[in-house]
Amino acid sequence: MKRIAGFTIIELMVALSIAAVLMAFAIPAFNDFTSQRRIAANVNLLVTAIGYARSEATRLGTRVTVQAVDASESDDEWGGGFCVTVDDPGDCADPLRTFVLEAGTTIDGIVPYNNLDRFSFNSRGLLIGNIAGDLQVCGEDAGDDPGRTISMNALGRTNVVDLTCFP
Repeated sequence: MKRIAGFTIIELMVALSIAAVLMAFAIPAFNDFTSQRRIAANVNLLVTAIGYARSEATRLGTRVTVQAVDASESDDEWGGGFCVTVDDPGDCADPLRTFVLEAGTTIDGIVPYNNLDRFSFNSRGLLIGNIAGDLQVCGEDAGDDPGRTISMNALGRTNVVDLTCFP
């Protein structure tokens, strides 16, 4: 009798069981990875917007403002996106550039930036008001995943550090 080569049903079931166990470990790690990527992308957008506003202020020789599109939520003032405009208060209807955030993160100003919806820079690229402060960027349901804190000094320079959003 000639034997036919192939896999038995038992071998296939064992292989599928092993694959299922590996996927059970991989999916949560992938979700954490995508959450961290989203937070990092939104942090980079805000830091880029601040740098862009500073450089445009010096290039144009006038006041340039980064302002939140919708600052109606007190714990997510910048989460709706932001724009860079000439003059203060700017109008996001005719911006130099608009920045749209990826969904799933919150950007909250911490005292003294709480409920602040704009940052203006003078013709030398310096922060008007000379008020240093922090913005916290967290995932909406990040659990204990690290977020980021964007610190801006009185000159308008930014620094980003890790943050535990929900201890």
